[in-house]
Amino acid sequence: MAELGQKSETSKSATELRSQASATKLALVSCGLGNVTRGFETSTARWYEALRRHTDLDVRLFCGGNYPGGKQLWNMPRNSIWTKGVHTLPFISEQHRWEWTYGVEQVSFWSALNFELLAWRPDVVWLKDFPLAHMVSASRNIFGLKFKIIFANGGLPDPNAYKDLDYIQQIQPRKYEEALDLGIPRERMELLTNCFPNLDTHVNRSTVRQSLGLEDDDWVVLCVAAWNKYHKRLDYLIDEVARLGDPKVKLVLCGAPEVDTRSLQEQGKRLLGDRIHWLTVDVDTIPSIMKASDVLVLPTLQEHLGNVLAEAAMCGLPLISHPHHGARYIIQNEFWMTDLSEPGNLTSRLLWMRHNNVQVATELEKLKADVNARFNEKLQAAKFESMVFKTLSLGDGRIGAAG
Repeated sequence: MAELGQKSETSKSATELRSQASATKLALVSCGLGNVTRGFETSTARWYEALRRHTDLDVRLFCGGNYPGGKQLWNMPRNSIWTKGVHTLPFISEQHRWEWTYGVEQVSFWSALNFELLAWRPDVVWLKDFPLAHMVSASRNIFGLKFKIIFANGGLPDPNAYKDLDYIQQIQPRKYEEALDLGIPRERMELLTNCFPNLDTHVNRSTVRQSLGLEDDDWVVLCVAAWNKYHKRLDYLIDEVARLGDPKVKLVLCGAPEVDTRSLQEQGKRLLGDRIHWLTVDVDTIPSIMKASDVLVLPTLQEHLGNVLAEAAMCGLPLISHPHHGARYIIQNEFWMTDLSEPGNLTSRLLWMRHNNVQVATELEKLKADVNARFNEKLQAAKFESMVFKTLSLGDGRIGAAG
């Protein structure tokens, strides 16, 4: 009888949770989604799809560009005509030019977002863009709104920057521990990485290659990253692939232009000629391109996470990454890591992987199973829903006032 009573209580709790979820209005916010394809934007879109599929939350997506199901808000995109002049300023570094245009995008987007917050009055607002998170916090105070804010930390190094926000989603362990050390309470944080859909798509490899201008016997090196030097280090990648000196090795770069892309394209043309392909594609096309490639390279020396590493593993694509904290969390296997800080190291690793297919395939099966088990979207969506409920249970005090 006790067991029966326990089952009834469990069933009742599940019903109550579903009722609470359907009554909870969650706003997912991304100022760049629909305009650029980067980690912030892609992860926001995937949370939106996963939460709609696997939870009963009342989810709405507010974005700066056109995305299916989302509400597009007016803004001045970072790569638009409004900000294009900044890209040509020679006395400002590439990184600072990008940061300035990104800031303009956030401020302009925020001005339109305020109308949506007032009209819909969500219970929780989730976002990754900073300082947009603090702008939304200011809107709450100005207009007397009651929503809670979840800030998903996509890479801020200093916890002091976000400690006053209601709830923090840390997407990798090192930043979670740093925030704890600073004094941000454990009950106001969640260690929850991004979610990844099932990318094990079935495609005709030869057909995809043909559509990309690639031959069946080409050996294709893929990089999915923004086209820049200062962070993604595409200049290093182009140099290392060129060192191979093999006309059958092709380099495919999936991303979008940034302020210094032209110099990268000139470098690619000079060193690789027609063996380099620059593609800006919809995020849903990436899995097919992964299936048509032979190895993925992420040449960055620092990544907060590195979504593309998980995506490659789920697609069954061998990969090469520098051993940064993001890679160690996603991959957890030194086999796939190489010191990419030194010239020649990537070239050597590419050569080795090309000629050791059997060992690579064996390790890849283990990696694919492990990443799918840890990061599948159904599991992550359930954790996200729980995080929303925890956020709603918070008092009115902010993190900064809790110390």
